[in-house]
Amino acid sequence: MFQDFLTKTGTFFLKLIARLPFSVVYFLSDILFVVLYYLVGYRKKVVFDNLRNSFPHKTEAEIKAIALRFFHHFCDLTLETIKLQNIKQEELQQRIQSKNHDIINQFLSEGRSVTVLGMHYGNWEWTTFLATVFKGKTLAVYKPLHNKRFDFFMNRIRARFGAELVKNNHVLRKVLTAEKERTPVIIWLAGDQTPPWFHNNWFVFLKQEAIFYPGPAFIAGKFNTPIVFQTIEKNSRGFYTSVFELLIENPVTMNENEIIKTYIRKMEQVIEKNPEYYLWSHKRWKYRREAHVPLNN
Repeated sequence: MFQDFLTKTGTFFLKLIARLPFSVVYFLSDILFVVLYYLVGYRKKVVFDNLRNSFPHKTEAEIKAIALRFFHHFCDLTLETIKLQNIKQEELQQRIQSKNHDIINQFLSEGRSVTVLGMHYGNWEWTTFLATVFKGKTLAVYKPLHNKRFDFFMNRIRARFGAELVKNNHVLRKVLTAEKERTPVIIWLAGDQTPPWFHNNWFVFLKQEAIFYPGPAFIAGKFNTPIVFQTIEKNSRGFYTSVFELLIENPVTMNENEIIKTYIRKMEQVIEKNPEYYLWSHKRWKYRREAHVPLNN
């Protein structure tokens, strides 16, 4: 009961924030940065450990500089996500541009479904708006939050512009249905999430051993859906460009591990260029591989 009260109260204030102009939103973001970084120290140890392990060649001063830029961006991202509930489509069209999405529409016109692999970089929450530029149904795959009421609140925001939210354990069923109906769909997901500990798909990601979900590679290989990589470049505060790039045209010609490794290498290229926009506060490397479990190099 108390948790429900807190969630209701929290979502009420989030709705109020969503109505504020961006100038006020970013003022609040600057205050939030001071609170999170200097007063609360929100996941600072996680962020610094992740950065040090990912970039062992960088000095401590360089690591701190990246961490500061990350926390500034993280606060912007948090409030921009809240703002998504109230922002108009016309304004989002000005704030997030789409580049090369015709690659996806071309495959759809040929009757082929497409797997879009993004990651937790830039502003991935705003990209659900890009369902408006595709000529087919967008299945936005997500991992449910533990708080069901807040999960419902977030999914209503994400679905505002036409994307269909699909739980990660339901996506195969959705794709099977689309195949039977011969209706091409876009299977859109961030493949860099951390699976449960019992998964055994271990790879090296940013110089550290990490588990990856096998599902995206399995689905792409099984249905031979072209894999398109998506990244979100931050142009300035509140302005982004979503770039789509064909990664693998015929996944059926590769095994699942090769598909995942290709995806990992592409993510690393993007992150190493501008590391502050990746989600370093995520406990991506919290599990340790057991000695008997193979590492896919």
